[in-house]
Order: sequence, then structure tokens, then C-alpha cells
Amino acid sequence: MTAQIATANRLTDGLVVFLGYDGEWSKDIEDARIAEREDDLADLLCEAEAAREVVGAYLIDIEVQTPETGARVVYPLRYRERIRAYGPSIHPAFARKQVAKHFDPSTDVSAIFMNGI
Repeated sequence: MTAQIATANRLTDGLVVFLGYDGEWSKDIEDARIAEREDDLADLLCEAEAAREVVGAYLIDIEVQTPETGARVVYPLRYRERIRAYGPSIHPAFARKQVAKHFDPSTDVSAIFMNGI
């Protein structure tokens, strides 16, 4: 089973948010609660859908990476979710935060087509 997290849009300002371990919604994907077992998925989705401060809650597939720095990096598997989490795909300088390999054409062929190169 692929690890998953819950995402939605905050009603007050439309920002993309992620459900954290404390039950609060965070703008930072690194704060997201990760469900790695089938039992956890149903609970995570129910809690996300029951939240009144967000709209359109759903689960996304992720990969958890641990670089040399030791900090956990949550990496969405679908390109659409990477854009929602990290920002526009037009140029890395416009991203919400820099993430290793996020828009590196040598590792992600779809970035070439999305950027019009």
C-alpha cells in the first residue's frame, strides 16, 4: 500500500492545506499526518471530510524521503499534487518553497512539457 495524506482547500482563503497529526490543517506538507496502513486510511478520510474549515478533502499518494540532513520530505507522487503543495511549475523561483528534485527536468520529464521547454 502506498502512504497517503489528506489535503483540502481552506474555506477562509482557499489555500491548499494538509491534515496534521494534531488534527489541525497546515499549509506545510511536511506537517501532514501519514497513513501507511489500511486501517488508518478510513479514519484519516473521515476526519478530513468532517472538518468544517476546509472544502474538498481527499487523500493523495505520497512517498516519504529522508535526505542526508535527516529531515523528512513528503513528496506527492502525482504531478498535480506537487504543484498544489509546492507552487507553480513555470519556474522553480516561483515555488512556495524549494524542494530537491521538484522541477529538475533530468528527474521529471513532465516538468519539461509543463514549462514549455
